[in-house]
Amino acid sequence: MCSQHPETVSALNLGGSFTIERAAELRELLLQQPDFSTLCLAAIAEIDCAGLQLLLALKRQHPELALVNPSAAVSDLFSRLQLTHLLSA
Repeated sequence: MCSQHPETVSALNLGGSFTIERAAELRELLLQQPDFSTLCLAAIAEIDCAGLQLLLALKRQHPELALVNPSAAVSDLFSRLQLTHLLSA
């Protein structure tokens, strides 16, 4: 479970499907959020290449962004693509 400590970290919890069907919606959501330093991926049930592309674009724009607590779906995809180094402990 992801926790938020307002005095030290601005966290955004993501969940549900992170797929092409929701790519535009998710892109807008993430771009409209105030500054955040952590994305909690624990509740993402499904992710495809569109969701991955969005996460990679965010990470490229904000290298300090922490991707934490990946769900099994996220961990599996990142592992298969040898991208686990992008996930924070």
